[in-house]
Amino acid sequence: MSAYALNKMLREVNRNPQARERFMRDAAGMAAEFDLTDAERAAALARDVGALYKLGAHGLILRPFTIIHQMSEPDYLRAIRG
Repeated sequence: MSAYALNKMLREVNRNPQARERFMRDAAGMAAEFDLTDAERAAALARDVGALYKLGAHGLILRPFTIIHQMSEPDYLRAIRG
């Protein structure tokens, strides 16, 4: 599992406006630049918050990512709690 790479990609999207724009425009292309497992890549591309959390995305990185994607806090909490 490459949770480090997953968190690194999410953090880049959160903190770097150019990376965020690129992810919105070409998520698959950006994800290909990180050493993600197939499951991590699929979850990121689908914005599957529950799967991202189970795959090791840290809550303090995942929540800003979900805010960027306009997910409410109740929906976020439901997703990570399964």
